[in-house]
Amino acid sequence: MSSTVLVSDLPSNCESSYAFTELRLQEDEIEEVYTRAGGGESAWIVFKAPELAAIFENDHKGYHFGATGKKIATSFWTEAIPEHATNRYSDFVLARGHQIDSRTVEITGLPAKHTLSDMNKLLESVRDQYLEATKQNQHLNPTDYGYYEPINILQVKTPDPGVGLLQLAQPWMAVAIVQQYAGTYWKNATLNARCVPDEEMEKLLVNEPSAGDVSLFVRGVKVGTSSKEVREIFKDFPVTDVNVLPGKTFCFVTVQQAHANSILTRFKDGVKWQGRTIKVDLSDKDKRKKKAEFGSTIATPTPAPAFLPSTDITDLKLENLPYDVTNYQIRTIFEAFTVYKVVIMQGYAFVGIPTGAVGRALDMLNDTMIGASYIKAKVADPRKK
Repeated sequence: MSSTVLVSDLPSNCESSYAFTELRLQEDEIEEVYTRAGGGESAWIVFKAPELAAIFENDHKGYHFGATGKKIATSFWTEAIPEHATNRYSDFVLARGHQIDSRTVEITGLPAKHTLSDMNKLLESVRDQYLEATKQNQHLNPTDYGYYEPINILQVKTPDPGVGLLQLAQPWMAVAIVQQYAGTYWKNATLNARCVPDEEMEKLLVNEPSAGDVSLFVRGVKVGTSSKEVREIFKDFPVTDVNVLPGKTFCFVTVQQAHANSILTRFKDGVKWQGRTIKVDLSDKDKRKKKAEFGSTIATPTPAPAFLPSTDITDLKLENLPYDVTNYQIRTIFEAFTVYKVVIMQGYAFVGIPTGAVGRALDMLNDTMIGASYIKAKVADPRKK
């Protein structure tokens, strides 16, 4: 009798770690679980004894697998494990148990579209537990019975499509996140989670541009271009920041003044990139600044206007706000941005910020709370304000 059982008709992209968890396998009964590299619809389970394999095969006939309830098939396997089945459960366990000392976790296998939004949905249960624990601990000291420290997520970012980074308050919390999500099958893919150096997150936490920086208006990019791809366009120049606006064919790139002229010269007549012509100009704000600096020496300088023209301001609509939200609370979460106006309604508000900062602001707000609610932010429709 064979000690190996072939499980077929699994969800696509199923990896060994997910098969192990969902089939409720026991580590003291299993030698190994194999799946195709990158996941597949089959898994080869090697039991420590033929009797254990027989019990499993019999108990799982017509078994409905996972959240989708897909019906699987089982059969005994008497041949060698296929060469393409290189994904092993033992490798997953080894990697999961050996994490670097870090507060930053990388999660891969997320949907390539709307990665940040999906990342926040994935973490909803962790945040709910944090809110519940915060309420419970409100009148307790850390040494009191019933007090426990919940996992505290500080930042959530997405460096690339399908990849999420989250920063935790303490290293043990990062390990707990890895234990919870590594090997989870979610939205038709098996997630992987691992601790990575904190520098990976720090690179994404970009501060506001310094006074010596210049904002460049880049047009010609395709909708959905990532900030990483934009940086590739300007790989010959040090870029301070990139702001990609959702659904737009233009973006803003911030560079040091010393490199601005070189970039403008290089892209004066357009540069071909991935079949598109990329052109670069100074943003409206920096055009006015340059004109003021190099204009007629006879003209009397005039003070800068208190507000930018409307073409330089974009209104964001914030939804899911508490009804008692204050102007001060909203301005506090926008402390890293220039705010030109705040208009508060019941349950939502409009906030005017520089257009060049919209991409960075939307990214930040997707992980921001006011009261016990997570803000929902989008570019406001001017026809509905």
